[in-house]
Amino acid sequence: MKKVILVKTDDPEKRKFNLVVTGPVEKVVEINPVSVYLKGTPGESLESVVTITPSEKYKFSILGMAQKINTKIKAQLMEPKGDEKSWQIKIKSTSDKADDLYDVLTLKTDSRYRPTLTIRVYAIFLKKQESKS
Repeated sequence: MKKVILVKTDDPEKRKFNLVVTGPVEKVVEINPVSVYLKGTPGESLESVVTITPSEKYKFSILGMAQKINTKIKAQLMEPKGDEKSWQIKIKSTSDKADDLYDVLTLKTDSRYRPTLTIRVYAIFLKKQESKS
């Protein structure tokens, strides 16, 4: 990783200069997918699963999950079973009319590096196009 930061000072000789910060970045968690996009027609049941895998070096547990908007998008957190290391979130959405739904899932963890994780969920229900003959 490399970041360049512009530093402004009151030094008349050097009012501005670039400070370069470099270093390795280690992955703390893998979230797949990071955002969920569901698309269907009214009456359909749309489903997806998000997998959350903590890295071996930075293991953590998920303490809870909250939905920001609490729409017709339902999410269920599943703990790892047995030797599994991954958590799962089962997401399901239904609507009986054409609708655009959105929600944000916030996961609270016991990790000092990633105390919260955020997953955005979109569910779009489009009317069926009638064919013209």
